[in-house]
Amino acid sequence: MATPLAASISSHLRAPPPWPPPKSTSQRARVRCGVLAPSGQASEAAAPPRDAEKSPNWPPSSDVNLRIQRLCRSGDLAEALRLLGSDGVDDRSYGAVLQLCSEMRSLEGGKRAHFLVRASGLGIDGMDSVLGQKLVLMYLKCGDLGSARRVFDEMPQVGDVRVWTALMSGYAKAGDLREGVLLFRKMHCCGVRPDAYTISCVLKCIAGLGSIADGEVVHGYLEKLGFGSHCAVGNALMALYSRCGCNEDALRVFEGMPQRDAISWNSVISGCFSNGWHGRAVEHLSEMWFEGLEIDSVTMLSVLPACAELGYELVGRVIHGYSVKTGLLWELESLERGVDENLGSKLVFMYVKCGELGYARKVFDAMSSKSSIHVWNLLMGGYAKVGEFQESLFLFEKMHDSGIAPDEHTVSCLVKCVTSLYSARDGLVVHGYLLKLGFGAQCAVCNAMISFYAKSNMTEEALLVFDGMPHRDVISWNSIISGCTFNGLHSRAIELFVRMWLQGQELDSATLLSVLPACAQLRHWFLGRVVHGYSVKTGLIGETSLANVLLDMYSNCSDWRSTNKIFRNMDQKNVVSWTAIITSYTRAGLFDKVAGLLQEMALEGIRPDTFAITGALHAFAGNESQKHGKSVHAYAIRNGMEKVLPVTNALMEMYAKCGKMEEARLIFYGAASKDMISWNTLIGGYSRNNLANEAFSLFTEMLLQFRPNAVTMTCILPAAASLSSLERGREMHTYALRRGYLEDDFVANALMDMYVKCGALLLSRRLFDRLSSKNLISWTIMVAGYGMHGRGRDAIALFEQMRTSGIMPDAASFSAILYACSHSGLRDEGWRFFDAMRREHRIEPRLKHYTCMVDLLTNTGNLREAYEFIESMPIEPDSSIWVSLLNGCRIHRDIKLAEEVAERVFELEPENTGYYVLLANIYAEAERWEARGKVQVFIAGNRNHPQGERIAEFLDEVARRMQEEGHDPKKRYALMGADDAVNGESLCGHSSKLAVAFGVLNLSEGRPIRVTKNSRVCTHCHEAAKFISKMCSREIILRDSNRFHHFEQGRCSCRGYW
Repeated sequence: MATPLAASISSHLRAPPPWPPPKSTSQRARVRCGVLAPSGQASEAAAPPRDAEKSPNWPPSSDVNLRIQRLCRSGDLAEALRLLGSDGVDDRSYGAVLQLCSEMRSLEGGKRAHFLVRASGLGIDGMDSVLGQKLVLMYLKCGDLGSARRVFDEMPQVGDVRVWTALMSGYAKAGDLREGVLLFRKMHCCGVRPDAYTISCVLKCIAGLGSIADGEVVHGYLEKLGFGSHCAVGNALMALYSRCGCNEDALRVFEGMPQRDAISWNSVISGCFSNGWHGRAVEHLSEMWFEGLEIDSVTMLSVLPACAELGYELVGRVIHGYSVKTGLLWELESLERGVDENLGSKLVFMYVKCGELGYARKVFDAMSSKSSIHVWNLLMGGYAKVGEFQESLFLFEKMHDSGIAPDEHTVSCLVKCVTSLYSARDGLVVHGYLLKLGFGAQCAVCNAMISFYAKSNMTEEALLVFDGMPHRDVISWNSIISGCTFNGLHSRAIELFVRMWLQGQELDSATLLSVLPACAQLRHWFLGRVVHGYSVKTGLIGETSLANVLLDMYSNCSDWRSTNKIFRNMDQKNVVSWTAIITSYTRAGLFDKVAGLLQEMALEGIRPDTFAITGALHAFAGNESQKHGKSVHAYAIRNGMEKVLPVTNALMEMYAKCGKMEEARLIFYGAASKDMISWNTLIGGYSRNNLANEAFSLFTEMLLQFRPNAVTMTCILPAAASLSSLERGREMHTYALRRGYLEDDFVANALMDMYVKCGALLLSRRLFDRLSSKNLISWTIMVAGYGMHGRGRDAIALFEQMRTSGIMPDAASFSAILYACSHSGLRDEGWRFFDAMRREHRIEPRLKHYTCMVDLLTNTGNLREAYEFIESMPIEPDSSIWVSLLNGCRIHRDIKLAEEVAERVFELEPENTGYYVLLANIYAEAERWEARGKVQVFIAGNRNHPQGERIAEFLDEVARRMQEEGHDPKKRYALMGADDAVNGESLCGHSSKLAVAFGVLNLSEGRPIRVTKNSRVCTHCHEAAKFISKMCSREIILRDSNRFHHFEQGRCSCRGYW
């Protein structure tokens, strides 16, 4: 009779393997006992002994293997591992468990199975190659490359190429490319023939190493093995050659492939794009399309950037449409259907590059995820590029709200937007935000903030950022230097440049372009020369832009020869170069050469732009080349430049300086638009041409449209001075004070000059004393003012004070002091200053200085010395010098010398009748009646004034009283051929006396009478003014074309010298 154990084994062997899986808990319980029977029918004979499960031989071996394999198929790894330690487990069961560990990526389970393999006594030597290979593959699948290699090395022989390939692939994925190549060599030495995937794997390793030599060896080897036509091998070869930069070889491989898949096309398209062959990339896309291959997202990711670089918006739109149609654009796995982020980013890039920001924004808004900062930067940069800075800032705020941290590119775009908007508040906020995020110390961010602060006129903040930088590059230095130059801190810009140079920082063309304008403004010729030498030494001088700045620097330094030399040596000249040389010649006064430059420019086929035309018009303003100015005007009309505002203003200035105010007025009122410069130009033109009333009329008209600036003040104040209108001058002074224009040296000097010419010398001196900084012009105006008012000693004292303060006089200053000496009769002092001008200050006297000396000598009665002085002049005297001497002959009644001088004057200007009148007056004052028949002069009195009768009665009374006191103007100043009544009427009708009489009759007592005359006052009017000041006890201030006369109590400040 069989024992219960034997019966159990017998019944187990008769059970049909494998049984179906149990369906309930009770059934599973019966299965564990080794018998499957209906519920409630378990046989006592079939039940195992009570201690069976504790037995090492339980369950039986065949049953264990079946159960392990069934557990592996159901995925129960833990139970399979528990049974794997039983007796009788075969290799198939071990292999099944290892396979399950690989599939489940269970490294711990794999190691447990490996341990059990060794514990079973099989070992690597005892197991077949299949089990060892499964161990290697398991470890590779679980990512334990080291354990896989140890098992691999323990195996006596590995003949399966798949294991070699898998291990090589593991090394490739782990980045140990060199070991993967070495493994391939070992495989070759072991005589294992590679397959196509092995070749593909080793080629990827070689491509990663960039070893083109190894790649070529493997390429030859695979051709010998016949793998050259395999698609996967061809793809790997293409990737190798592209990675190593052998793009032509990659294309040859592609073209030689008998079969190509999508990977092949994607590889060649990607390679073409990576190497800048954007056109070829698009062409390959077309070929791929026509061959009927399906285009996937990888293809689009390579082609869309190529379309962007080429500007192929139409092709990009076609790809966009295809991606929508095929569903590649949509990220279906997201909870909300949206555009795939990678493909969407490429589409945004393409549309931004093509300038289609509307389409780019639509794609961006439809993207399901915008986690990449790159796509935000793309769209922000696109808006900034087209000038939509506010939209770019709005996008940044949206990005910030989305919780995406900016990078350096975001910061650069952000600062560019704020800089372009010139919003100081936004810039400060952005700077604080960047500091908070930790970007404040980055060089690129600091450079951008320096540029922003400089452009926002916040130079101190820019300097603080610069000084706080831990590291500075050449862009940092260039930004701060150009910022200082841009904001007028030229000395600071030069200091920074020298500091940069001394620290050994490399200079580039941008550095030189930043510092040379500062040299030009400060006229720092020496430093500019040094920079020029550096540019020649480094070869930067070949850049046209740098040569143009050098032209401007030398032009500002009045070195027109160096300007001309650089210009002639330039290989390429653009319109900026021609404009610079035209400006240089204009500053040097070489107006005739400017006309030649324009012709030369036309011959070289360079069309003058508005800047060149403006420069030429400035050259032709106020000189004898007015015909050239009209030619330029005609050119501007033909080329449609006349209505361009800078050209319009230059045309007005040209005609105004040539005295053609009607032409200037017509251009002004015919201009398409007017700015402040337009108004100032015409007002200044009226003032210069003694049309003061027109100047004030235009000024009043301007007030309805523009607020006067400092330049307007300097243009209108001379008009007030020419009218001797002290009230209007004071109004201008009040306005300038309210607007803060007195800080402007030009306005302060114009006010001083106005007060001087309105006879308010004391007010001029008060303003002069209050100036915080006095320049040479300020001193010169005050010296000339004292001279005009006959206070020569005060003029000399002020001139010496100027020299003591360290301000050296120029030619204009010496004209003023010589004028003062002349009108005060200070002969010795005048000679001293005239000699000092040449000896001490190396200033060569000009015609106006010689004229002052002749006036000085004639006023002091040294007529013959004056005549000899004129004869000894190194330059040719003009008529004004001779007339000055002729007037001196009138004062001192030297008839003989007057006739000699008159002959010289008549030779120079024979048609000027005024000189004949002067000679006639000389004869009349000397009572040379016999000579009066040569010229007859008739002067009619003005009786048309509403108070003409009262004025005439007053002047008759003055004439009567003068006659009673021994002054008989009818005899002394009478003209031949007229009776006493006519002579009296003629002399009483002189404009100066009429104006003085009007003042006496109409101004209250105590108020000074101010009279301005447009020519030199005659002797009779001078005597009459002296008499009236005594008779009426009035102060009379009379200004003629030469000087001021202060009449008080019968005396004049000129003391007879005028």
